[in-house]
Amino acid sequence: MAKPAVALIRYQNSLRSLREAIELCGGFKGLKANDKVLIKPNLVTWSNQFSIAPYGVFTSTRLVHDMVLLLKEFGCEKIAIGEGSVVMEKEVGTQSAFKGLGYEKLSATYGVQLIDLNKSKSTQIPLYEDFSIPVAQEALAADFLINMPVLKTHGATAVSLGIKNLKGVMKIAGKKRCHSAKRHLEFNFPILAQKLYPQLTVIDGIYMLEKGPIHIGNAIRKNIIIASRDILGVDVVGAAVMGFNAKDVKHLNFFASRTGGSIDIKDYEIKGLPLDEEIQPLKWDETWNAENTGPKVFDKIGISGIANRKFDHTLCSGCAMLPVVCNLLTISAYKGEPFDNIEVLSGKEMQAKPGFDHTILAGKCIVKANEGNPNIRHKIELKECPPSFEHLVQAFHDVGVAGKAEAYEGYMQKQGSKYDGNPDFDPGFFT
Repeated sequence: MAKPAVALIRYQNSLRSLREAIELCGGFKGLKANDKVLIKPNLVTWSNQFSIAPYGVFTSTRLVHDMVLLLKEFGCEKIAIGEGSVVMEKEVGTQSAFKGLGYEKLSATYGVQLIDLNKSKSTQIPLYEDFSIPVAQEALAADFLINMPVLKTHGATAVSLGIKNLKGVMKIAGKKRCHSAKRHLEFNFPILAQKLYPQLTVIDGIYMLEKGPIHIGNAIRKNIIIASRDILGVDVVGAAVMGFNAKDVKHLNFFASRTGGSIDIKDYEIKGLPLDEEIQPLKWDETWNAENTGPKVFDKIGISGIANRKFDHTLCSGCAMLPVVCNLLTISAYKGEPFDNIEVLSGKEMQAKPGFDHTILAGKCIVKANEGNPNIRHKIELKECPPSFEHLVQAFHDVGVAGKAEAYEGYMQKQGSKYDGNPDFDPGFFT
């Protein structure tokens, strides 16, 4: 039996690059001109408060544009682009990302429909007998689904590629449910990918991202495209490019066990570039100190008297910035003296430990998880989803951690401009 084909090609800043990748893997096999085509990029989140360096974070608008051109060339007219971005700022979501990344012009020029999957009607899709999630109906109704993730790492799942990208077709409630305390994140979204198997997956590797999936990671210009009709194969190759053995990635193993697919790179026919010459190992995890009281920089600075617990798999994307904010507030407040014996928890399952005088419960899920916890002496509950920046700052002030709001603001502004002036980072890919 023939091995599934995975194209690995050099991106040459031309429509020809994507065309070559699709031809090498037979990516348009089965496509008909009258099909309803849905393109699912990765537009993970947006901010109107801070500029976002898009490199390795978002699927390149130019590559999506090229996909639209190739579909039009094929004769397709029913083309839609759909995404359900994470809402980290009130009323700032998918539509804001479409506008900021040039999709409105793409729509106007080529008659492509833009769909905010967060606002779509949905159908409940069972993942387990006792567990289902709402999925946007447009994703279920598509005749030809084109999945266009980015080549990046993820702090909870090691890699975020084709299988992980399909989590974006869930409604917001479904995304949150995937970060379940009962079942690990990596044993939820792969089932949806199995049920919603895309006809083509194209990994955008023009840029790749270390310590992703959001803009506080570090982007690297890579200039590759990885494409296949086999979503597991394309993820196995994408993981390998970033230095990961698929055997060490839980959700790839789980998907393979359910579908009968292979996580052995030898079981795929890689067409184009030699894989061995493209491997560039990336880091993915944030390292906390041995006591789990904060990142290792806390030890270097000398911070004590506070335990900002490391995020776990239950922390939803909407709360993904909480650990960053908490750590920056702590560092900016440190004056050389120990803090007043404080513990800070987030996610859905952490339990307050004995011996702390103050406990900050950051988010309504962690508040619920610690109802009646006898270890808590004095608690501050932030019941929002996610907690607002202002309320988080106030909570820290209430326990004597006078963190500076401008420390976070300055950090975010720096993240948005850190590639400015570097010729490898061209904002034209995202307009």
